[in-house]
Amino acid sequence: MPQLPKPKIRSATVRSALGRQPQAFPHAKPLNSPKSAPKESTDGGISREELKARRRKFLMTAGALYGTFLAGAYYWISYGVAQGGPYEEAKPRDTAQTYDKLAKQYDRIIGRDELFMGLSFWRKDVAKQATGDVLEVSCGTGRNIAYLNIPAVKSITYVDSSEQMIEQTREKFTDRYAKYQHAQFLAKRAQDLPLDIKYDTILQTFGLCSHEDPVYVLMHLQDLLKPGGKIILLEHGRGTWDFVNRILDKSAASRAEVFGCRWNLDIGDIVRKSGLVIDKESRSHFGTTWTIIAHRAGDVMPPEQKKRFLIW
Repeated sequence: MPQLPKPKIRSATVRSALGRQPQAFPHAKPLNSPKSAPKESTDGGISREELKARRRKFLMTAGALYGTFLAGAYYWISYGVAQGGPYEEAKPRDTAQTYDKLAKQYDRIIGRDELFMGLSFWRKDVAKQATGDVLEVSCGTGRNIAYLNIPAVKSITYVDSSEQMIEQTREKFTDRYAKYQHAQFLAKRAQDLPLDIKYDTILQTFGLCSHEDPVYVLMHLQDLLKPGGKIILLEHGRGTWDFVNRILDKSAASRAEVFGCRWNLDIGDIVRKSGLVIDKESRSHFGTTWTIIAHRAGDVMPPEQKKRFLIW
């Protein structure tokens, strides 16, 4: 039988078998070399590593610009707007005619501010707590209608001093709850409501600022409560920061002239002067957005278990 030739073993392989590092052949390309591996690229032809680097650079630049903007805005507000010029008092007045003129464009104007501040979360939080026989005063154009827990509402009465505003509310409600039979819409002042009809829940959102005498209004509203009933308020007023309050004070008169509201009122002080007992109070947006749940003195209320949804 012929003898086969012995296989030739490369020296590099022998050295590798003996535990030494094999030498690279002159013209051989490493199979797993990172340089030879193709780089993943996006549709624009940019490698993913470069794209990540660009994103990091963009985020760092955007963060620096945002921080500079906040610092500049704070300086301008604190030492420019809030310090210069005299403050003017926003005097109480009947705002029905003001809101009659604003009714058709009110949602468009106010909607921008509420979108920026995320106030739909707060509206939803308070509106879904309205149960039983419900009264909403200063209802405006019915901006809380979409957030009602309507199966929990036995009846609902909307009240606003502006006839144009209450008509907007009527249209929104009937469009959304066409089959609901226990709603009524009254164009009158809250303090003129008769005392012979009582309610489980009285709701008011951003309405105290437009009353001539908000303390008296709350005193009258608590007389409309059933035993164990509650008043839920979502209001804007004085904040917890002095420089914010200086801005509110300075622009209060012009704000009231255009929108009919005095947005620098001390909401907590008004509620306490009315004699209501506060069950829960929370503040947001530098303390200018107030959420209050209260009952009339003498009523025993169950402990509040619900947690508030808060944003800055």
